[in-house]
Amino acid sequence: MKTILVTGCAGFIGSSFIKSIIKKNIKIIGIDDLSAGYFKSLPKNKNFKFIKGDCANKNVLNKIKSKIDIIIHLAGQSSGEKSFYNPLNDMKRNLYTTIALLEFYLKKGSKQFIFASSMSVYGNLMKKVNENDPTNPISFYGLSKLSSEKYIKMYSNKKINYTILRFFNVYGEGQILNNLKQGMIRIFLTQIFKNNSLIVKGSLKRFRDFIHIEDVNKILFKVIENKNCINQIFNVGYGRKYLISDVLNLIKNERKKNFLIKVKNGTPNDQFGIFSDSKKLFKAISFRAKIPLKKGIEKFINSIR
Repeated sequence: MKTILVTGCAGFIGSSFIKSIIKKNIKIIGIDDLSAGYFKSLPKNKNFKFIKGDCANKNVLNKIKSKIDIIIHLAGQSSGEKSFYNPLNDMKRNLYTTIALLEFYLKKGSKQFIFASSMSVYGNLMKKVNENDPTNPISFYGLSKLSSEKYIKMYSNKKINYTILRFFNVYGEGQILNNLKQGMIRIFLTQIFKNNSLIVKGSLKRFRDFIHIEDVNKILFKVIENKNCINQIFNVGYGRKYLISDVLNLIKNERKKNFLIKVKNGTPNDQFGIFSDSKKLFKAISFRAKIPLKKGIEKFINSIR
């Protein structure tokens, strides 16, 4: 039975992924300091062990006595907007934790390091991007993610097998509606369900790519011990350009109820537009994201109801 370490296990992606694989023949150890995650999101299962703490803390990592085959590093500060208010915190939670876990990988003799990076590393390219496009982050968050990627690639000289996943706007059931700084669809639905009104920070002509959590769970599992994914960087998106106005219309149609929209100035150095070319990933894992935004929003809203 292989053992997987999942950092940020009580967060949206971490908890959902663990629940999706918990019945497989895998032992899972999860670490989370619960600063953003929720203990109630974690499964109760004999094959899952939870450790509360900072995944960069050696005392926390030393609690893990068993072998670790795979490290899936999902923990970190995940808001571009928040990174401007506290760049030092962003660096500690993203870059510092990554370096600490790379050292832990070497200590444990692990087989694969899977890292959750972000579309933010590209900056404002205003187009469909692939992994060969230049990286020029315009937020501290994007900078810390890109710096982490560079450290990971440097550590590969020490025989670390890595897989870097650049996520594009993951959303869906299990994303708790109380955070107005991260997750565009979650931010919209939080306001709409609470106030029946919405403040949009930035132009409705901005565009994004969105990928549903169910597809992300399947992609993460298919990446594990996949020889096609070793020492590779992949975009993780649906592959379609959605205007913010398109997103709001889909929400309006599914909710079957109008809501007020007020457009304000955007957040500091927000990306105006970007969407993903994920062909490289889909070919490597023989799987393509299957849930379009319309269906994903329907599922998300039904789960809230």
